Parts: sequence; C-alpha cells; structure tokens
Amino acid sequence: MSLKTGLKPSCYEFFPVNEMKKVLREAAVQCSERGLYFSTKWIAETLEGLPDQPVDTSEMDISLDSSIQENIYTLSSTLDKDLTNLDPAEYDKYLLSKSYFDVKEFDRAAYFLESCNSPKCRFLRIYSKYLDEESHDIMGPMNDLKTFNKEIPKLMEEMESWRDSREMNDGFLLYIYAVMRKQLYPQDKNLKDLFLESVQNYYYNWSAWVELGECINNKDMLRDVLNRLPNTFMSLFFKLHMSVELQDLPQAFTDIVAEFPPEYVNNRFLQTKQATMYYNNRDYDCSEIAFDRLLKSDPYRIDDMDIYSNVLYVVNEKSAKLSILAHMCVFSDKFRPETMCALGEREKAISYFRRALQIDQTCLSAWTLMGHEYVEIKNTHAAIISYKRAVEVNPKDYRAWCGLGQIYELLNMSFYAIYYYQRSSALRPYDARMWLRLAALYEQQCLYVEAIKGFSRALESKDIDDNNTIQAMTKLAKLYEDYDPEKAAAIWLRLLDRDDLHEDADERKDGHKYLASYHKEKGETEECMKHADILSGFGGSSKEDAKIIVKELKQSKKSSQDESIDS
Repeated sequence: MSLKTGLKPSCYEFFPVNEMKKVLREAAVQCSERGLYFSTKWIAETLEGLPDQPVDTSEMDISLDSSIQENIYTLSSTLDKDLTNLDPAEYDKYLLSKSYFDVKEFDRAAYFLESCNSPKCRFLRIYSKYLDEESHDIMGPMNDLKTFNKEIPKLMEEMESWRDSREMNDGFLLYIYAVMRKQLYPQDKNLKDLFLESVQNYYYNWSAWVELGECINNKDMLRDVLNRLPNTFMSLFFKLHMSVELQDLPQAFTDIVAEFPPEYVNNRFLQTKQATMYYNNRDYDCSEIAFDRLLKSDPYRIDDMDIYSNVLYVVNEKSAKLSILAHMCVFSDKFRPETMCALGEREKAISYFRRALQIDQTCLSAWTLMGHEYVEIKNTHAAIISYKRAVEVNPKDYRAWCGLGQIYELLNMSFYAIYYYQRSSALRPYDARMWLRLAALYEQQCLYVEAIKGFSRALESKDIDDNNTIQAMTKLAKLYEDYDPEKAAAIWLRLLDRDDLHEDADERKDGHKYLASYHKEKGETEECMKHADILSGFGGSSKEDAKIIVKELKQSKKSSQDESIDS
C-alpha cells in the first residue's frame, strides 16, 4: 500500500538531496518570477517532501558523476545570468509589472514592459496580455469551451519573428508560444514537438510537462517522446504522470515508483498519483487509504479532492466521511471547482457541478459527474452534452466515452454505442466491462465474429468477476456452436467444471444439452448418454430434451446397423 521507492537502479539522474534542494529552490524562484504559480507550487511541494538530512544512499546506484556536476553548474550559471542580465531600469520596470501581475492587473503589467527585451520581461509581457484577454473571456458564455482569445494571433506573430531570428531559445517563451498555438490550432501535429522543445530548454517548468502529456494519446507516442527526453529526474516524474493518465496497470506504476530514490517516499505528487491510480483501477478501498494518508500530511488540501469525493461516493457507507470532506473543502476555499464537486456528491448535485464549471470550464470531474447525474434523472440529451464536453477537455478520460456508449445503448442506437465503447476500450484494453458491453452489442447486431473476439478479450481480463466470467463463457460457447463445435464443447466443459456454477443453473442445462447433442453427432454413445442422464435429472423441459436426444441417438445407431447389414 505504501510507496516503495529505491528498490531498483534508475537510468534517470537524481542529484543528492542537498544539491536537489538547491536546484528546486532556484527553479521555484524562476517560475514564480514569471507568474507560473502552478509550476511553482509543484516544485515547492517536491522540495518540501525531501528529508531535512540526506539518507544513506551507499547501497543505491546513485553517484554524483561528472554529468550531474555539469548539470548543476549549468543550471546555476543560467539562473544567475538570467537575474543579472536585467539593467537597473529594466529591472525596476520588471518589479513594477510583476506587482501589477500579482494583483491581476494584467493590462498594466504588459504596458510597462513594452520596451523591455530580456527573455524574462518578454515572457511576462506576453503572458500578461494573454491572461488579460482570458480573464475577459471567462465572463462570457459557458456553453463553448473553444472561446477565442483575440490577442493570440498578434502575440504569435510577434513571437514567430523572434523564432525566425533565433531569439526564442528560452524554455519559458517556447512554452507560452506552444500554449497559444494549441488554443489557436488544437489539432496541430507539431504541438508535441513544441512542448518537447520547451522542456528540453528548461527542465523545471512542470506546466510544460503537463501540456506535453496532453499531446500524448497512447503508449506508442509516449515511448517515442521518452526516447527524446533528457535523462533528468523530471523525465521520470513525467513518466509516472503519464502512467496514470494513460490508465496503466498498477504493476507498471509500481515499477516506475521503484526507480525513485528512497528520499522521495513522502513526495505528495507520488502519493496523489498512487491514489488516482487505484481510483482508475476501481480499487476504491486502496484509493481511500492513499487519500487519507495524503490528507493527514496536508489537511487543507483541495487539489484532487474531486476524485477523493467520488471515491467516497462510490463506497456508499462513507456518507459521513464525504460530508466532513465537503465541509473541509468549503472551509478551505468555497470557490474552487473541486469544492463544488465534493458538494455535488451530497445533494443538489447538478447545481453544484454547474457552479464548478462556472469557476473552471475545463473541470473534467464536473463534466463527467454531471453527465452521470443527468443519466440518473433520464435527461439523455443533457447527459450527452456533458460527456462530450468531458472528452473535449480530456480525450483520455475513459469514463466519459463509456458514459456516451451507455446512453446510446439505452437509446437503442447500437452503432453509436459501439463507436463510443470502442473508444473507451482503447483506453482501457484490460477492462472486462468494456469488452462485455461491446461483445453484447456486436451479438445484437449479428456481428458474431466480432462478438466472439469481444467475449474472448473479456475472459482474458484480470479484473473480470465470477458472474461475468460465467456470462461470457456461456455467450462464447453458444456463439461457437455455429462456427466451431469443437471449441464450443471445450468451453461448455470448462464452464460445467466451475465450482461457483450453481447446481440448478440454466447454464448447466444448456451445457449438458449441447454436449449430449455434440457427442450424439460424433457417434460417441457413452459420452452422449452421460450428459443426457444429467440433463434428464433437471426435470421439466430438460427431461424431454434428454429423451429426444437419446431417441435420436438410438435411431442413428439403428440406421448405421441397417446400412452395415445391407452392405
């Protein structure tokens, strides 16, 4: 249950604790000076999670080789140069503009940086103009996620002139350029390369890593990106982040955690990802324990509490605990979208989820949970809109794709349902529920070969329960009866051997009936009679079926004997 770090050597370079603290402190200052508060918070939390005194790493395969020494020196000299490059007049303007930026007077912040040319001042000016327009847009209509920021074309034109003249080799400038390009051209195939270039130029802007992750839709893309990343410890944090984003199995997550040095056992980012990983894999008890441990060390935390509240909601007997969590979130910050999601798990759900979306239109949990609530009250149109907004926010969210599949299945629009379940199963290829739903729809549409594949994939999944296993084996056996009698017989035999199959179950009747007929056709009298006798023992129509099979067997044998005499 607890994080098991330091169990295997890592190919990623981690600095010794004291040097790591120095690197992270300097990186936090750099991100803070540019107003990148999300990155600053991530770095500061990573820094705070390190021990006060370095632990003994004599048994770990971690040494301060020349490449690490060079990285530390390069980082420190780059940061010092960035600070001293500002002449006094420009530095004074930077201080004034940053003070305006901090109180959200973005237009004033941008105005006083117009004549400044240092990368830091250029970034803050561009970022201020971008945020100024964004703050106007947020008060606009809520029903469109693609609100256009009118400043972007002008800002990008200016930045492209710097890019052409090679004045934009700054990781922060590359980051804001890529963010704006993403908003203008969300389907641009070069976005991944732009964010990759940003993190290669500056490793410690976590926001750039998150944006890079949003450009990666599958494990093949991730593998390609990881091969192009530097061996910095930030790449391992990113690898762990993507393991959760791409719904990886728990063992893959555990293997990545094992590469972190033992000093990172209390890292809150790792703890949060562990709790989310358990949630994604529907291990709600372990997820609850992980979130409880996280809240014990950070009791006023609101980040990711939307996920925790959903865990408590799913575990029905935790309503008192959910109520306490909701009150805690309100006490900490009642205007956070996570708070609204926690409140929405209790009462007046839809109104709270809508409030969450008024605060943050990209709140994935709010869109998905609101879709669930609309399904509950049978408002399918609103549910479809909610789920579609969710997949716009994050196409890697299997729950929203699955929700769309369920709605269209309820509406008897099977081919739409199949499409959405296919999208969901592509994200969760080891989830038995997805394959069972897909296979049932394929069977309904007489796509029997695809149905066979679907039920087979469901049976290969490790998370399939006993009831679904029996259901899938029964369906598969019946489908194979027309395509491959040998396989059908083998599956029926495996099913009848199961201890958890009730003695009077219909599956036993169907299995013995098929096997009796199967052996009758093959002329195997002893096996046919064995299954016919068992079938007869069920009584009722099963007894009549057994009599018919035995009668046909005798007639077949008699016909064979007559033919033998005639010949």
